[in-house]
Amino acid sequence: MENTNSQRTAGEAGWRLSRYNLSMPAPEGDGYLIANLLSGSCRIYNLAECYLLSTFASLDEHHPIIADFAKAGLIVNFDELAAIEARSRAITGFSNSLSLTICPTMGCNFDCPYCFENHGHGKMSRKTQDEIVDLARRMLEQSRAERFFVSWFGGEPLLVPEIIESLSERFMSLAEELKVEYTARILTNGYFLSKANIAMLNRVKVNRASITLDGIGSVHDRTRHLVNGEGTFGVITENLRNPMPFSVSIRHNVSAENAEDYERFRLFLEELSAETGNRLIFTPALVKDNPASKKRGACFRPLLDERAAHIEALKYSARMTSFIYCGAPNIWDLGIDDKGRLYKCWEVMTMPEFSFGTVSRWDPANPIYTADRPDLFTSFINASLPLENDECRACIWLPHCLGGCPYERLYSHVRCPLYKDDPERFLRTFWNRWHIKTSDKTAK
Repeated sequence: MENTNSQRTAGEAGWRLSRYNLSMPAPEGDGYLIANLLSGSCRIYNLAECYLLSTFASLDEHHPIIADFAKAGLIVNFDELAAIEARSRAITGFSNSLSLTICPTMGCNFDCPYCFENHGHGKMSRKTQDEIVDLARRMLEQSRAERFFVSWFGGEPLLVPEIIESLSERFMSLAEELKVEYTARILTNGYFLSKANIAMLNRVKVNRASITLDGIGSVHDRTRHLVNGEGTFGVITENLRNPMPFSVSIRHNVSAENAEDYERFRLFLEELSAETGNRLIFTPALVKDNPASKKRGACFRPLLDERAAHIEALKYSARMTSFIYCGAPNIWDLGIDDKGRLYKCWEVMTMPEFSFGTVSRWDPANPIYTADRPDLFTSFINASLPLENDECRACIWLPHCLGGCPYERLYSHVRCPLYKDDPERFLRTFWNRWHIKTSDKTAK
């Protein structure tokens, strides 16, 4: 008689090691820290578990450890590359949330030499504001989104606080009518973050802000000064002493010119946060070349040593895996400048040649045929993955970086993470970031 109870090994059952596993010796104790860049799992495995992982293919397919390894994504029985492609394609049309980045003015009181923006003048007209509210209604109805999120951008948006307040009130009324959740954030240079403006922003549901400081005192003032050359550090830090009802991300632009002050600035910010009770979040970022800064003749030496790799690992250790690199490839994520021009990426919002349409003519129900330049819409949607780049498709980091910035990939070059050849640096940074947070929560 045929043996109907024949057993298969995990290998015979089709299980194989994931191509996206990273590992390093455990930061403490025996064993190994093993992560999977597709599933997002990351934990320490003891030596016995590591041995079983190394021999899993010969284990019975029903061995309990097989299910554990599969849940963590360390072993798979499916085409991982196809899964990444399917996941990224699906997210381009994900309609649970509508996200608009709005520039009420492209004017700015600062003159930062590395800024990617070519600043204009004037402010958004009432007609354009009306058209934006109408477009927001149509997009919410078409997408059936449950959340509506606005980023106030510029230029310097707090040059025109009255427009932020007026539009926000109309957005909140629209959200209430359509029964969707409304929240907002603001990206500001911090110069006009007065008590009155803080109160206004809190009133119109801004729940976080982002401000850039390039260092302490004159280090900051060298690069982030007023149009007339006057420094801004004193005014901004004084504003940060005001009680903040929302968190403030402090972006710290790092180049070879100010890298030596990195740690001193981090400690300064930590002390300021403790002193004021405000939630000030240190967010370092590397300065990079861009078209606008090159036109100004600005020249910054990029930081390319181990410190740069650490900063980039710190930035991207917020997540192990990615569904989407940024909002640009999502249909329901748009940028709108002060003239009502539409964009798919805020890196290009000062370059009208990258506008794909206008708020008055573009119809989300017919996005291709109502766009003035459909290719500028579809190119970003199709840039959710570097499908035509063989190097990216074969790379272990693909589910983590997804080929990097779509704009850079489309119009410049693929820029790989600086820690690409040093996975232990990323793993260590990720573990320190999240293990410490988990430990703190457990202790409380």
